[in-house]
Amino acid sequence: MISRSMRPLLAMAAVALAVWQVNLLLAVLHAGIDAPNVETGSVKRGPFVVGVSRDGTLASADTISVRAPRSGSTLTWVIDDGAKVKKGDLIAKVDVGEFRFEVERQRLEHQNAQRQIGQEQRDRTREHESAQMNVDKTLRGLDVLVRSQVTESEQATAQIGFDQWNLTWASKDYDKQSRLSQAGIVPRTTAEQSERSLRSREYGLAKSEKDASYLDAEHASKKKQSEADIDTAKFEAELSQRRIGEAVQSARQRAGLSARQLQQMETDLSGGELHAPRAGVVILGKTWSETGRRTLREGDRVWSDMKVADITNLSALEVALRVDETSVHRLKPGQKAVITVKTAPGRQFDAQVTAIGAVAHEATPWDDPGAIAGQRVFDVIVKILKPDLAILRPGIKAQVQFVQERIAEATYVPVAAVFDRPGGQVVYVQEHGRFVSRRVRTGERNDKSVVIVEGLKPSEHVALSDPTRAGGE
Repeated sequence: MISRSMRPLLAMAAVALAVWQVNLLLAVLHAGIDAPNVETGSVKRGPFVVGVSRDGTLASADTISVRAPRSGSTLTWVIDDGAKVKKGDLIAKVDVGEFRFEVERQRLEHQNAQRQIGQEQRDRTREHESAQMNVDKTLRGLDVLVRSQVTESEQATAQIGFDQWNLTWASKDYDKQSRLSQAGIVPRTTAEQSERSLRSREYGLAKSEKDASYLDAEHASKKKQSEADIDTAKFEAELSQRRIGEAVQSARQRAGLSARQLQQMETDLSGGELHAPRAGVVILGKTWSETGRRTLREGDRVWSDMKVADITNLSALEVALRVDETSVHRLKPGQKAVITVKTAPGRQFDAQVTAIGAVAHEATPWDDPGAIAGQRVFDVIVKILKPDLAILRPGIKAQVQFVQERIAEATYVPVAAVFDRPGGQVVYVQEHGRFVSRRVRTGERNDKSVVIVEGLKPSEHVALSDPTRAGGE
């Protein structure tokens, strides 16, 4: 075991070794590092935007699609992709030979739809008449029930009266036989027989009174049920009355829709020509081929309701993108943004957030190839305020930087160029083919760049990965 007196000496030796290693490393760094495979980036000077950056796709907020006839057909001519057109200009021709059958079928459907109006009127009228007859039937049933109940009640009342008369007679006979028995005129058994008859008449009266009470309750229940049946029948009659108008209106709407479809199909049939419904720029539809997805061209097969082209208003360009749930709180409608595209390096286009989705949803690779599995995102729409139509086109990939702060003039480098080291942050500056470590003081940053407050000059080149690692990896 190490004695206590030796422990301070060992600790001092360890500290000295660590200091020597750090000094050796710094000496090596200041002397320069050979790392020919390390990618570099330049130190830039200019306006700097603090904010969040995301990628999206340019699209037009004002687009009308032109679709193929409902039956499959072949394009015999199509306008150039990106051509400017006026309303009514020809944009495509299709072979309509096989489409004629579809037009005739649609014409028959329209005729059937027109006949269906009268059929619906007749069918629903019969249903209403049947429902009204049911109302009359239930009313008559209630009338019959009431009369029947009156008769039954009268019979019950008569039975009670009869039983009361019998009871009165039996009571008088019992009194008479009791006196005669006491006088010895009639045997005791005669008086007892008269008493039994009296008790029987009392029971009969009680029973008829109870039967009458039960009968009243039964009459009330049946009458209530009959009245409920009348209310139900009346409701069904009113409902059937409304159904006449609703059914006829629905049939007319279907006939109107079929008429419009027939009119459109007849228009498509006339020469097989597809015309621009408005002025704008033509963005041709896509189809699949052996080499993948490509723009439509002559000879391609177009199917039912397939999009042949979009007529786009380029002055209403916007970018649709997705922002993860951890960053969306930094955005708000009306917030300024800056858009850049690879087709115009160095150009920036002012934009503004117009819409932020109210509900997060899970990003999927199907919708976004760069999506992170399980990540929840919000849909965001950004409008370009003054689009340069000579550069910007729908479908172009764009980067959107949401502006939180603008710095008029700043020196900045890519985020990957700054490394954390003991005592602060450093960058590796390329000097005479070698990389030299230099301490820097950083400021504001965004997703891709960081401001260098002190330590670098514009146009210097810095390593974008750690050159002290083997091979710069």
